[in-house]
Amino acid sequence: MPSRRALLGTVASGTLLGVAGCLGSGVDAPGGTTADTDSSSQSETTTGPPGETTSERPTEETSGPPAETTAPLPTAEEAAPSAVAERGVPRLPTIESETYEPFRGVVVGDRPDSPGNFYETPAVWVWNLTGEPATVAVTVATDDTELHRVETEFPAGAPLAVVFYEPRTYEVAVRVGDRDETVTVGPDRFRCNATATDVRVRPETIESGTISTAAACTTTAGGE
Repeated sequence: MPSRRALLGTVASGTLLGVAGCLGSGVDAPGGTTADTDSSSQSETTTGPPGETTSERPTEETSGPPAETTAPLPTAEEAAPSAVAERGVPRLPTIESETYEPFRGVVVGDRPDSPGNFYETPAVWVWNLTGEPATVAVTVATDDTELHRVETEFPAGAPLAVVFYEPRTYEVAVRVGDRDETVTVGPDRFRCNATATDVRVRPETIESGTISTAAACTTTAGGE
């Protein structure tokens, strides 16, 4: 499969494993997949003025004796929307939008040199379902360190897609006015089954739910 850097320079869509089977619990979704029960947070709706700010994590520096080594944190970069549009699973059935491709994309980390046959790239899609343009802030972090933050006006019905290549634990925080929702992407999301989490910004709530395939996997993570 092409490297992440190749995806950034092209408008060709990436590919993931197709849907296979369904989980034993949750909300039924099209394509033989299962959607987890939604979580939601509620408060009054406020939106800031249109505008956009982005910030990147500064380059990490290591210190200490020469014998000590610190694994570098992954980087996060903007990507062409078409390069992150293929997510491997359908969106949640509760998403009322005629848009099926993101208006903006972010990729996090590098693909492992030897990912194995069951390697997957999980995704988080943030949707504006308020019915009108809305200013939404999305922050990606790991190990209590911010990797990427974007605050921009989302078109009505449009999603922003974040795709993860490097296996580790990530948090994606979504904020609109005084409302926020945080979802976690764990290392188990990078093997065997395609997964995508949909965060839905609605007029008075922010909801999240995850949909996944359910293929049988018998190898260790990263194995052949």
